[in-house]
Amino acid sequence: LPAPQVEARTLAMLQGLLHQLHAACSHLAVGARAFPSSVQETAGHVRHGVENVQASLGSARSFQELSGLALAQGREAVTRAQLSLEGLLEHVGQHTPLPWLLGPFAPALVEYPEDVPVDMSKWEGCVTVG
Repeated sequence: LPAPQVEARTLAMLQGLLHQLHAACSHLAVGARAFPSSVQETAGHVRHGVENVQASLGSARSFQELSGLALAQGREAVTRAQLSLEGLLEHVGQHTPLPWLLGPFAPALVEYPEDVPVDMSKWEGCVTVG
């Protein structure tokens, strides 16, 4: 492929990835409403950072339109977002009860009446509670 076509495809791929990342961050921000305000703020900062990257890199038609400053700011925003997401994951892992994360239908958390026989072969490898 000629260089201009490769460049156009690369930029289109970048814009598509930024769009997907923004959608994921928007879902994250909505889901964070169930958590403390500090978590909600972090999710909002992540989304805002992605929006800034999307605004600065998403409208470029060629690599020549991307300044070194825009690329550096984009890299910095993505790094901050990554660190914030790692902090969110750590918070969720440390402060959220396991049944809340897995939901009420997780096989490992199902409780059975003691007088009903259970075929445990289908649950092999699962951890049971109780």
